[in-house]
Amino acid sequence: MQIEGFTPEPLPKAATSSAPSQAQDEAKLQEACKQFETLFLTQLFAQMRKSSGSSGIMGGGQGEEMFQGMLDEERAKNWAQEGGVGLANLLFQQMKQQNL
Repeated sequence: MQIEGFTPEPLPKAATSSAPSQAQDEAKLQEACKQFETLFLTQLFAQMRKSSGSSGIMGGGQGEEMFQGMLDEERAKNWAQEGGVGLANLLFQQMKQQNL
């Protein structure tokens, strides 16, 4: 299923030909969008695990919950840095248009 404007392509590099402050603002906005997508994906992974109903690979417990949470966060971070599901790109494009 294809959603218009929702592509897994990585974010474009911040423009360097414009004013330095604008380029810095775009870079900050891109990073914030990637961080939001990371948070979204982390929550998605956690909810998917809860809905599967499995007891876990190590038998459950607080230690496993912490491990799974950190693992989810790292997976989400890596996925978002590689383009993710396109949420960061979509947010960046919409927020950039609003700031013009």
